[in-house]
Amino acid sequence: MGINLKNELTSIRKKDSSAQQEHLLHAFQLLLEQPSEGERILRQLTTSEGDQAVPFQFDLLESDRIYHIDHIEKLCVDYRLRFLDSKLFNGTYPVEAVEAIEQLEAEHDLHIEHYKIIAPAPMFKLVEKDKDPLLFAPMGNGYYYLVAQWGNDLHPLRKLAVFPFRNFDTLIRSVVFLSAFVALAIPAEVMRGPKDDSVLHIRVIFFFYMLIATGALTALYGFSRMKNFNANLWKSKFFD
Repeated sequence: MGINLKNELTSIRKKDSSAQQEHLLHAFQLLLEQPSEGERILRQLTTSEGDQAVPFQFDLLESDRIYHIDHIEKLCVDYRLRFLDSKLFNGTYPVEAVEAIEQLEAEHDLHIEHYKIIAPAPMFKLVEKDKDPLLFAPMGNGYYYLVAQWGNDLHPLRKLAVFPFRNFDTLIRSVVFLSAFVALAIPAEVMRGPKDDSVLHIRVIFFFYMLIATGALTALYGFSRMKNFNANLWKSKFFD
């Protein structure tokens, strides 16, 4: 079963005690009254860029659809995703997403001009397509409103697979953990020599051997494949 990115993002927000729903709505009460001009939905989605706040009607907002940029950043770093203008999106928009936008615009009596999308890098105009986007409209002050979600195909192990490449610290921790795991997993009978009473010293030596070997392979293969850390890529428009 795939990972639901909306549920993951909501879980991140719930863990942040500063992101209380009432506080979020109150913070935008004045921002959501600004006038705006809009264009047709599909055309706007393919040309939208920037973070100009959308003048939503405060009383009609669903507080559980409001997310702060810090929560979005954490989701993108955890799953190696991008958060970019919808102009760069290279995927297709399903009917459900367009209908969700139409309904939202009708309820708030406005046209949304600016959109952001969370998705894997291959779904943007950087390389070929992938899966599972979340569509947002900016609200100002680092907050975004979830407009639509489609797809539920992100692999459940993606978060674990990209964990080493979140940042340099997680990479070092992963290399050390893997080296220690391999050194401890080998049975003592395999390591013990004919005159050895203990294999601790052998495990220590083998651990450092694995540490050097794993570090070298990570530098050779990992960086050539991943090229950069998740923390540096989540808002990058470039193929890194």
